[in-house]
Amino acid sequence: MKRPLLTLMVLLLFTITAWAQTRTITGTVIATSDKNPLPGVSVRVKGQKTGTQTGANGKYSIEVNGSNLSLEFSYLGFTTQTKAIGSNNQLDVSLNDEETNLNEIVVTALGIKREKRTLTYSTQEVTGNALVAAKENNLVNALAGKVAGVQITNSSGAAGSSSKIVIRGNTSLTGENGALFVVDGVPINNTEAGNPDGALSAGGTANRAIDIDPNIVESVSILKGAAASALYGSAAARGVVIITTKTGKGRPSVSLSSGVTFDNAIFPEFQDKYAQGSDGNYVDGNNGKLGSSSWGPLIEGLMVNGAPVTKHDPRKEFFRQGFTTDNTVAVNGSTDKSSYLVSYSYLNTKGTMPGTDFGRHSFFTKFTNEITSKVSVTGQVNYINTGNDRLPEGNSLASPFWTVYAAPISWNPFPTTNPDGSQRLYRAARNNPYWLVDNVKFSSFVNRFLPVFTLNYNPTPWLSITERIGADIFNDATTYHEAPGIVGGESANGKMYNREINFKQFNHDLIIEAKKNFGDDFFGSILVGNNILSSQQKTVFDKGIGLSAKDFYNIANASTILSTITDNNYRKVGIYAQMTGEYKRMLSFSLTGRYDGTSVLSSDKRFYPYGSASAGFIFTEPLDLSNNSILNFGKIRVSYSYVGNDNVQPYSIGRIYAKQVIGNIEFPYDGHNGFLLSNVIGDPNLKNESLKEFEAGLELKMFKSRLNVEATYFNKISGDLISNTPITPSTGANAAIINAASMYNRGFELVFSGTPIKTKDITWVVGLNFSKINNKVTEIGQGKDNIQFAGFTSPGVFAYKDQPYAVIFGSRYLRNDAGKMVIDADGYPIIDDTLGPIGNTVAKWNAGLTTTFTWKGISLSAVLDMKKGGDVYNLDNFYLNFYGVTKLTENRTGTKVFDGVTEDGQVNTKVVPIDQAYYQNNYSQVDENGVEDGTYVKLRQVSLAYSFTPSLLKRTPFKGLSVSATGRNLWFYTPHYTGSDPEVSLYGTGNGGGFTNFVTPSNRSYNFAVKVTF
Repeated sequence: MKRPLLTLMVLLLFTITAWAQTRTITGTVIATSDKNPLPGVSVRVKGQKTGTQTGANGKYSIEVNGSNLSLEFSYLGFTTQTKAIGSNNQLDVSLNDEETNLNEIVVTALGIKREKRTLTYSTQEVTGNALVAAKENNLVNALAGKVAGVQITNSSGAAGSSSKIVIRGNTSLTGENGALFVVDGVPINNTEAGNPDGALSAGGTANRAIDIDPNIVESVSILKGAAASALYGSAAARGVVIITTKTGKGRPSVSLSSGVTFDNAIFPEFQDKYAQGSDGNYVDGNNGKLGSSSWGPLIEGLMVNGAPVTKHDPRKEFFRQGFTTDNTVAVNGSTDKSSYLVSYSYLNTKGTMPGTDFGRHSFFTKFTNEITSKVSVTGQVNYINTGNDRLPEGNSLASPFWTVYAAPISWNPFPTTNPDGSQRLYRAARNNPYWLVDNVKFSSFVNRFLPVFTLNYNPTPWLSITERIGADIFNDATTYHEAPGIVGGESANGKMYNREINFKQFNHDLIIEAKKNFGDDFFGSILVGNNILSSQQKTVFDKGIGLSAKDFYNIANASTILSTITDNNYRKVGIYAQMTGEYKRMLSFSLTGRYDGTSVLSSDKRFYPYGSASAGFIFTEPLDLSNNSILNFGKIRVSYSYVGNDNVQPYSIGRIYAKQVIGNIEFPYDGHNGFLLSNVIGDPNLKNESLKEFEAGLELKMFKSRLNVEATYFNKISGDLISNTPITPSTGANAAIINAASMYNRGFELVFSGTPIKTKDITWVVGLNFSKINNKVTEIGQGKDNIQFAGFTSPGVFAYKDQPYAVIFGSRYLRNDAGKMVIDADGYPIIDDTLGPIGNTVAKWNAGLTTTFTWKGISLSAVLDMKKGGDVYNLDNFYLNFYGVTKLTENRTGTKVFDGVTEDGQVNTKVVPIDQAYYQNNYSQVDENGVEDGTYVKLRQVSLAYSFTPSLLKRTPFKGLSVSATGRNLWFYTPHYTGSDPEVSLYGTGNGGGFTNFVTPSNRSYNFAVKVTF
């Protein structure tokens, strides 16, 4: 009996001992910087395989068995920390930010955060602070000069002007080439509604990215290659701009910021010596004489009725100093289970052109709450209200530029009207610019909602389920009027129109991701998801011609009313998957796949698959160089992707009936309506465009990450491009929408970033980016060698087979086989009878330099932006040389021997005068002379800021106080361009880059701002 009892006692003793050694340790992991909980932190028993992860609230629970144990806490972007357990059952930890940025976290496709060291493709990030520091109204402009492989184009310097961002060159022939914009995982609309009279005739409008307030942006990530963006679907073939908004953090605080900006227009040079007239004879436009030219006598000493003629500067007299105010108030904070952010900002800009302005109200709120330890929700909404008043730009006679840029320096435009009420003019066929300010107006008012709701469920530490629903809803109400009495308008009795655009887009993503560490060597994750995107746009356009009652701009006041209602509906569904892995922190790979179905392609071609494969090798890991003082990190990466793209408007696979305009007759006419089949035929077999891209890169971090280098080579081949291709008229149409074209973009990007100086009080950070892209259109289709998409027939912007995208086409001088100009018997160049390519808008390379120097609380930063090559057609000079107002025409008494050969092949030696006859009958008749090299170097931004130290604020109610002064466009270097700014393009977000004509000049700006936090 004693033996069984003894055995039972021994077993009980061992059980008690084992129980005593097995404990449950709990705790919370937070970030030292902001005290916020960190979800997903890896918690491991050091020396064992036992491990877990923190939940959404940063809390963890782990069972341990044994004595003298330690827990190891590791998290992307933070320094790994090991803490002894001791006798405690609760262990809370604060993790410090990783100093070396080897574990830098970036936002990738679908809003997923990943460690940059594991990425197998190229991406760049711009912080929200850098965007705010740029002091740009349009977020797109704030990215200029900061990202390699990115080209920013602005439509003009007008208040509320549009901007376009193209990543790694144009990928579509006539379709959309601008990058896809995504806010917190939800695609948004970034189109430009445009002017109903067309960009060439009336200029542009704002692009919708202007609605995003930079003050609410945490960061902007640029996904450049198709491998990086493939998960986003077909629209991402042209690259992605991922905008991540701020989240509340830390103790409750209130911040107020306020800034003022002064804008001054940057004008091209004009001649200021010669008065109105012709052949040296004065035409007195101030006393009823009419004449379009400034080929009159010298104004110095010119007398009329015994009094000297007053000299004017029409540009400086017409334009005013622009003024912008930007005020923001934000409330934010967080607890261990929730965070909140509420922000309101109001921006108001008075443009440099009188009668123009832009205003933006932006309200943003974001709330995150942890419902349980496994479930969290985030709800946010951004409401924006904008208003934009503009005047026409471009070739329209309603544009004031015709008589601001072309006006003689001897003309006084006041009074603007004659005693009979008609306009007071210096030439019969142009309007008085001040009369236009009072009698022509374009107004746009936009109300926009961007709601996003996200539900995260983490049933286990290694599995997450995300449900995200977002929308983009806006109404754009536009009005335009021209008063009776306008010269050269559609009707001398004036006109008006109302346009209302109602846009709704809904996006849904269900994302399931499993990720797990398998031992110490391997990490793997699998992601699967479903996406549904649907959009609807309804446009109501009412046009009234001939206004009866004066100053009554109501459509009922028109004698003829034309109305059009357009509905565009689009739907896309997709399923996608991604598998990533990492082995021993040195070898990483990623596979993605997506299967999309779209409503805009033919029924048997609307579903198409695509995907990518990529890998990266950190070669410094097996060489154990992570602590090397010279090279501490090195990675090579390679990727290949195939992406489909449904880059075509809805209803492009058929042929529709359209309301017709025949000559000057617009239906309805004389009580009869009229419709004809469209002269564009849709292809019922239309399929998706394709983009194949190979990318290879090298990343190096040296001198303990004080110097970082990233080099990338890419080769993008676009095939089956959908284009509006001209066809033979015998088909009954002029063009067809077909898969016909192809092109490629090959290039490389270099990104250098470094910290030459880093001490306790001083830090100097420098960044340099460089990109060079070779582009060529390899096929047009249908036996054609060109397609036009901007400008006139001559000059115009075309896509030409076997030439870069895009080519400037127009009239030119006759040249022999050796390229020499052929000179006529009178000694002047001969104008060729045939038109041809005269310029290439594609830049040879782009570069940007950023630098920030901080000393204690003082910060000095600058952005230098550079572009080499890329021709611009300066249509202003085409007209203004004829009128004799350009700086070039100031030389009108000299002589020249033209470099060329005579018609019999001899070297030309004849001396000829460079006078009015030459400029009007030869020089200004040849489009070739309007092509100018768009090379520029810009000191785009200089900022000086001071943040008061906490010790200086001890006896104040402020937690933080900073002041700043910023200058934009302080210095230009444009060695070959004579206009205001070679970066500006009349076509804004369209495909007509490199074409400028009477647009508001760019501005040199000075900003002063203050920010306080309570």
